[in-house]
Amino acid sequence: MTQPKEQLVHADVRFTIQKDGEKLGELHISKGNVEWWPKGNKRNKLRLSWTKFAEIFEETGKPIRQR
Repeated sequence: MTQPKEQLVHADVRFTIQKDGEKLGELHISKGNVEWWPKGNKRNKLRLSWTKFAEIFEETGKPIRQR
């Protein structure tokens, strides 16, 4: 995870996502949206609003019971 060293209003928090030691991409989270940068892609990111992100989770996410 990479986050700004100082608290900035418009700075993204970035997560490098890996599975079995191989990078799948980067997830950038900001106040306004969520962006996915696929592995090896330096130009084209995929963006979702927080509303759309929530809709996708509600439609396709697997329910997990809290203990």
